[in-house]
Amino acid sequence: MMKSQQSCYLFIALAPCIILLLSAQTVFASEPMGWSKSGAYQDVNNRNNLDNVNNNDNNNDGYYSQESSPSRDALFMVGNSYVSTNNLTEIVKNMLEYSSSSSSSGVKLPIITETFDKGGARWWDLASDPKNFTDTLHAHEYRWVVLQEQSETPGLYDSEYENEFIDSKTSVKTLDNLIRQSGNAQGTTKTILFQTWGRLHHDNNPTPEIARMYDSFSHHQYRLAVGYREYQKTISTPERPVLIAPVGYAFQAIHDGMEAEGLDPEQEGGRFSNLYIEDGSHPSEQGSYLAASVLVGMLTEQDPRLFDWDYPLVPQEIQKYLRDVAHETIANFCQTCNVTPNHKMPYISPEERAAMDARKSSSFFSKFIHFVFWCGVIGGGGFLAVKKREQMRQAWRRQLVRNAWGRTSSTTNNFGYAPLGQQGAADMELI
Repeated sequence: MMKSQQSCYLFIALAPCIILLLSAQTVFASEPMGWSKSGAYQDVNNRNNLDNVNNNDNNNDGYYSQESSPSRDALFMVGNSYVSTNNLTEIVKNMLEYSSSSSSSGVKLPIITETFDKGGARWWDLASDPKNFTDTLHAHEYRWVVLQEQSETPGLYDSEYENEFIDSKTSVKTLDNLIRQSGNAQGTTKTILFQTWGRLHHDNNPTPEIARMYDSFSHHQYRLAVGYREYQKTISTPERPVLIAPVGYAFQAIHDGMEAEGLDPEQEGGRFSNLYIEDGSHPSEQGSYLAASVLVGMLTEQDPRLFDWDYPLVPQEIQKYLRDVAHETIANFCQTCNVTPNHKMPYISPEERAAMDARKSSSFFSKFIHFVFWCGVIGGGGFLAVKKREQMRQAWRRQLVRNAWGRTSSTTNNFGYAPLGQQGAADMELI
């Protein structure tokens, strides 16, 4: 009976330790680490004529111009090779002019387009030497000016290259001020930020820090989204809100849709990979058509599915699908919400990562020490309690024996118990 009771008390004392051991996986688990040149588009068989027009208009600064007219809306596209690839400006122009809904779109046709699309150009290049930019702004009464930054710069915040991102924010503020000052007479020229997309696989930038930051489409796209939101906050005002054209989010919608279907978005020939050319960065004809669909929806504030101009380089069923994606992207995009990472992992700099690893290492040992300490406290406390109870039980038995022996004597003391003889005292010492 005594052994059974001791086992019971020992189990009670060790139970907390057993519970802690069962939850050790949770206690010691690491926390997880943490989306062209100007000139009207011609049929594919007439591209040589288009090249001749572009060569005549090119002033070697990346600018392409058309004659002004006060009765026509004007669009100024500012970007780099993401704009020049597949003549993005002209895809937008033709969707606005030659769709079945063009006459009821509220756009004064035919529109005038100006394009700056120098390869690798950054906003800083324009802001630091704004003469050509300002001259182009003065050339027409623009209804829209679309600004596209270099495809890595918007995500360089919170990194060792953050100064480039700060310069970019300063530059977009300078450009937007010039747009406001040089806009149309009604003061209604809109600035629209062209949010670009992440790389198909990963960024091949030779700088290890940037390559690691952009190690996948999802990470790259998330940082771009945050960067463009920061640009918007920098220049947008209640009186003159600046809008984001969420082209990158349209790419992400296709990427995430394939993942939800259990498919590999990077697989060659898939819906997502078909948005890119071989370099995994620049858009294919399908990628440019998707970008144009989003831009048309943002320019006109109308459903991009209505702009059904037939782009001969993309099959019609794919055109329809891409316009549907553009519509859903715009409809679900919040112009004033903060960017949330969702399941996308935010960027962590090498210094932060090293500090986190150090904290995790020290945290592991700290948790282990706490684990051992409390096991000792609880187990030791239980053991002492069991031992103390046994001592009390033995003392209680001794007292009962003394009382029993004392009552056998005819002589009693003041307490009603008989004094023990020498033999009795000796016997008590053996109990």
